[in-house]
Amino acid sequence: MSVVFLTQADSGRTIQVNSGDIFSVRLTENPTTGYRWTIQSMNDEILELQNSEYAAPANIGIGSGSQRIFTFRAHAAGTADLQLKEWRGWEGDRSITHQFNLTVQVRSLCAR
Repeated sequence: MSVVFLTQADSGRTIQVNSGDIFSVRLTENPTTGYRWTIQSMNDEILELQNSEYAAPANIGIGSGSQRIFTFRAHAAGTADLQLKEWRGWEGDRSITHQFNLTVQVRSLCAR
């Protein structure tokens, strides 16, 4: 099993992973502004969200931003599009400021 780490710079890419592999997406977020990253769409038959956490370093000031880390596991073979958006949920889609798009090709690990 391998672990792949991605950032905003990887938006638009296609990655290949094996079934059972873990990958994480780290995106800059400052929730004090009301803008937060969330999953816009994903194929949950192929990908499974393992965790979503806001990782703030201990030494930053009040109101400073840090990173939202999404961790996914590829659990079935196939191709899945993953779309994330940064928005203010109460304002709806007109508030989207950034998007992250990824195509994930998952290979099966069948023993022959």
